[in-house]
Amino acid sequence: MAKIKLGPVVAQASGSVAGTVFSRNRGGTYMRTRAIPTDPNTVDQQNVRAILATQSQGWADRTAAERAAWENWATQNPVTDVLGAAIVLSGHQAYVRLNSRLDFLDQTLLTAPPIINAPLALDTVVQDGDIGLGDVTLTFTATPLAAGVVLWIQAAVVNSPGITYIRNLLRFVGSSAAAQASPFDDQTLIEAKFGALIVGQTLHARVSTFDVATGLLSVGLESRVVITTT
Repeated sequence: MAKIKLGPVVAQASGSVAGTVFSRNRGGTYMRTRAIPTDPNTVDQQNVRAILATQSQGWADRTAAERAAWENWATQNPVTDVLGAAIVLSGHQAYVRLNSRLDFLDQTLLTAPPIINAPLALDTVVQDGDIGLGDVTLTFTATPLAAGVVLWIQAAVVNSPGITYIRNLLRFVGSSAAAQASPFDDQTLIEAKFGALIVGQTLHARVSTFDVATGLLSVGLESRVVITTT
């Protein structure tokens, strides 16, 4: 699926042309290829669906006052889409977004929206990848992290160094302990998701800071390394 920005000549698009479907949702106008999606129904998919279903049900259990608070919070805290446009989520979307992250890490869920800002982003992050020395680590600053803040790690492993666009390949692999000091050994997390690393593969990491009390996530920094052994 691709998002598009329309101009003064074409202000709106809907329907399909030669297998391309034009539509619009709360996030703006988008286009996609008409297709029947596959559903591999992996364990990860099942886990994500279960978490989303649980949090959506949690929204149904909120009081009218709690829902109004989430609607107000969502209005004041728009998110940025891939085109840089500000998107205002619904209260339901904001509630599910934050609580799903907390649920992933088995943290206490929110009934009311947070009243503080997201944690500060990392200043720097470097992913190392020497499997011979067992040095598959993230070195980062500032260190250590604040109390109640963990590393939120997404990664992708590709077999060709020529593949540089990996946003659609990134997978959440796990988190560090709270108040983690640099460096952090992320090899176990990565290999649990992608299998044993092999010399010549390229490991991409996208690392944010995550507040385990609020569900808020910082802007992520990216680093990549070609796996070696010494």
